[in-house]
Amino acid sequence: MRSKGETRSLLLNFVVYVKTQYGKHIKIIRSDNGVEFEYFNFYNSYGIEHQKSCVGTLEQNSVVERKHQHILNVARSLLFQSKLPKCYWYYAVNHVIHLINRLPSAILKNKSPYELLNEKPATYLDLKAFGFLCFASTSDVNRNKLDPRAKKCIFICFKSRMKGYILLDIKTREMFVSRNVVLCENVFPCNFSNSDEQAQGTDLLETNSLHNDTKNNYTSLNNSIGIDSDNESAAIENNGANFNSENDIGEDDSENHDEPNNQTK
Repeated sequence: MRSKGETRSLLLNFVVYVKTQYGKHIKIIRSDNGVEFEYFNFYNSYGIEHQKSCVGTLEQNSVVERKHQHILNVARSLLFQSKLPKCYWYYAVNHVIHLINRLPSAILKNKSPYELLNEKPATYLDLKAFGFLCFASTSDVNRNKLDPRAKKCIFICFKSRMKGYILLDIKTREMFVSRNVVLCENVFPCNFSNSDEQAQGTDLLETNSLHNDTKNNYTSLNNSIGIDSDNESAAIENNGANFNSENDIGEDDSENHDEPNNQTK
C-alpha cells in the first residue's frame, strides 16, 4: 500500500478474499474518520456496518493500535539484530507478521491465529531468523566449470505462493528468489549503512515481482482499521496481523508447500 488512495480497492479485495478462502462474512469494519474509508455503497452492498472512533480518541481503536505497536517493536528488533538498513523495513514487517501469526495467544486460548483460521496447528520447522547468512546456488546459464557454484546472500523473507526464499545478494545488492540454499542462521553478515542504501531504498518497493501479493497489502490496511467477522476471537487478535505476510496465511505460507531444499547444487 503506497498511498491512502488504494484503501478502497484493498478493502474490497480483502472482503472478497475472506469470503472466498474462509467462508466468512465480515459484519463490522471499525476505522478512524479518514475519508478513505467513506465507502458507503460498498458497505451497503455487502451488509457491512461501518463503525468510527471519535476524533482524537485512539483508545477506541485500542486493539489495532496495540497490534500496530507490537509489529513495529518486533520489526525494529529484527533490523537491529540483522544490521540491515531501515530501507528494508518492508521485509522486516513482513517477517514479523509471519511470526506473530504462529505465536500462541492467551486471548485465543493458547492457540495461534494461523491455527484458528486454517483449523490446523502451525508447524515451526520452517521458522527462520531474519537477515542471516546463506549461500544460494548459482544458475548454470553462462557458468563455466571454474565459476563459483554458490553466492553469498542474506535471507530476507519467504516468498508467498512460491517454494523459495527471497534473498539479497551481498555483492550486487540484487534481490531474487531461490530454493537451493545453504543456511547459516547464526551469522549476520550485513555491513551496509543507511547512507549506502539510501538511493536504493527508494526503489526497493518497486521490485513488485518479489512481493506484489494482494494478501501482504492487507497488513497496512488492517493496521488502520478493525474488522469483525464470524470468527470473533480470531478477528480480535489479528486486526493488523493476519493477512500479510507474510508472508502469511493459507497458501501464503511454506507450511502449504514442501520445505525448500537447503542444499547447493
